[in-house]
Amino acid sequence: MLRRIRCGLITSLTFLTALSVFEAQAQTAEPNAADAGASLLGSMDWWEDGLSEMCYYDAEETIYGKKRQFTRVQLVNRQWMDRVAGVKTSKDADEAIPVLKFNIAEEIPTENYNYRYLTTVFVRRDTLEPFKMVTSSQEWCGTTFKHLRWGSSRMELKCFSYFDGEGDVTFGLEREVFPFEVLPILARGVVADGKERHLKVLVPMRGTHLVQPTVREIRLGVDPSSKSSKPRKTKAGVFNVRRVIASAGDGEIAWFDVEADAPHRLIAFMAGGVSGELKHFEKRPYWDRSNTSSYHAVGAAP
Repeated sequence: MLRRIRCGLITSLTFLTALSVFEAQAQTAEPNAADAGASLLGSMDWWEDGLSEMCYYDAEETIYGKKRQFTRVQLVNRQWMDRVAGVKTSKDADEAIPVLKFNIAEEIPTENYNYRYLTTVFVRRDTLEPFKMVTSSQEWCGTTFKHLRWGSSRMELKCFSYFDGEGDVTFGLEREVFPFEVLPILARGVVADGKERHLKVLVPMRGTHLVQPTVREIRLGVDPSSKSSKPRKTKAGVFNVRRVIASAGDGEIAWFDVEADAPHRLIAFMAGGVSGELKHFEKRPYWDRSNTSSYHAVGAAP
């Protein structure tokens, strides 16, 4: 009995020591050196009503050599995260930090089954630097899951794949790396702030397979010619936009047409093999079952 108590105490002390070390790292975390400074996007009153900004896009991606059409839903709303535990918390909690939660939900039909992707990126409201990202894919062969977490000195990427030869793998990378999936938010920040960004960006993590976390340096800035271009007409309306281009040494890798005026919504995009154009917008508490969508019927969410 005494031996079991001692083992339990040792285990508890080990856990508490590890937690205190991670807590100390998290509390001393500074904004990414490549992107230090405030962003206007996260400080807008647009987020203070507590509702979710919900954008629905006509999207297209090639799977199995064939172009697939589907609806991509992007949700953005304010939230508070526990800087130590890395989970949602209350505004008044001791370790609470304000973030924007950016959800990308996709269901893509193929001949025999649907591909389902859900990607969630949490960015700090003050600087738009990443705090945490989770992306998962589900199709009838199995599930792949990737978890990214930024600490004070490094970013840790954990990949879990069902494919032969992949399995469970953990990578440690420099903290200054941004995920590719956060670019739609950063593009909005570029237009809101009126200045370009130079970033170290991972290759896209969203997908069914393990991905080697290679990094490339990119420039994210407004195409000057878009300032004089004609308004963009979509199913959701007509918008004056600024085209934000992500470019690397080998040329353009993505573009984002961002609403010129606040709240700088994403109107159209081409990134990571997916293209899309806004077809519907609404702002509501999607978590409230009594508050139904103006786009889809109850039980028929895309």
